Amino acid sequence: MPPNTEILLDTSVVLAYLNAGEAASPAATVVIDDFVRTGRNRATISAVSVAETLVRPFDAGPAALGIVDAFLLHFPNLTVTSIDYAIAREAARLRARTSLKTPDALIIATALGAGIGIVIANDAKWASAIADAAPAVTLCHLDAHVPL
Repeated sequence: MPPNTEILLDTSVVLAYLNAGEAASPAATVVIDDFVRTGRNRATISAVSVAETLVRPFDAGPAALGIVDAFLLHFPNLTVTSIDYAIAREAARLRARTSLKTPDALIIATALGAGIGIVIANDAKWASAIADAAPAVTLCHLDAHVPL
């Protein structure tokens, strides 16, 4: 991934980073700590990823929720993008052309709407969907970099 290129992080990357015990966690840590935290690459996450990321912390309690909230709201060089009409419309187009579920289509549509050309994810189903319906986006699959 070239320096100074904005990236979009899928929920799977954020969860692998925060959980630290997944097979993809070391690769997620490199992306988030070495690339995003340092400013080498600015990152965006969709508001959909916020909703997906906060489920476990809400179950775990206030301490866990506070840690994840702080990460999502204050991590350096990380921006949360809201879903607007244009992103929702693009997600509908992606769903019509692929078998993506709505949350996945919204996340990819967020990248397209923001002009972000690199999406980092850990979902094997995304490769063909992106190739077919979002060729302007390059998928970086975390599992392709495990082990580091």
